[in-house]
Amino acid sequence: MSEKNIIGISAGRKDRVTERAIKTILEASGLAYQFYSLSNFEILTCDACNSCIESHRCIKDDKLNQILKEMKEASGIIFGAPEYWEGMNAKGRAFWERVCFSTRHNKHFPLDGKLGVVIGVSGDGDSSAVITDITNFYTDARIEITTKVEIQGEYACFSCGYGDECSVGGLAEIYDLPLNIKDDKIPGLDNQHPEKISKGGNIVIRLKEIGRRLTQRLEGTY
Repeated sequence: MSEKNIIGISAGRKDRVTERAIKTILEASGLAYQFYSLSNFEILTCDACNSCIESHRCIKDDKLNQILKEMKEASGIIFGAPEYWEGMNAKGRAFWERVCFSTRHNKHFPLDGKLGVVIGVSGDGDSSAVITDITNFYTDARIEITTKVEIQGEYACFSCGYGDECSVGGLAEIYDLPLNIKDDKIPGLDNQHPEKISKGGNIVIRLKEIGRRLTQRLEGTY
């Protein structure tokens, strides 16, 4: 078995599309891996206090330093986040602001050259804004991007109790209201773009292929 290892980090809701997509890639890789869901932790924001200048370690005592240690030890990084208001969600942004700020002083860049996969998830499937945000942070950290994936996720409106008829909710963006919410109306990895006549289908096959290709790149066989 390969000595390479990878890490997956989700900034999305627990056990939802972002997390499931990352785990699909991790499992398909066949490599040893670590997985972190940021939804399990409080991730504080960067105050640009400069306390990390010499140590390259944030002084805030949350889970970030442990995750960053694992990132430094990994050969590949898979990060996914949902799109909120035309950008990456706050927890994902807070995570990357601190990762990038604490590691770049004096040209340190401990993530330089690591292979990375970018996953963007949005309710309507246009995840270009969050993809751009994650790409900018990867570029700043000097992570080599191998793949970018846009995935349609599940609006929180599907389970809020009012989404079936709320004219300002996410469901109004993709369906005519009122909507009879059933499982086949809710996007998932195996049910992309159910609102369209020509449905987007199952993205699981592609995610598994991304995992296998990442392993091949890391092992020099692709």
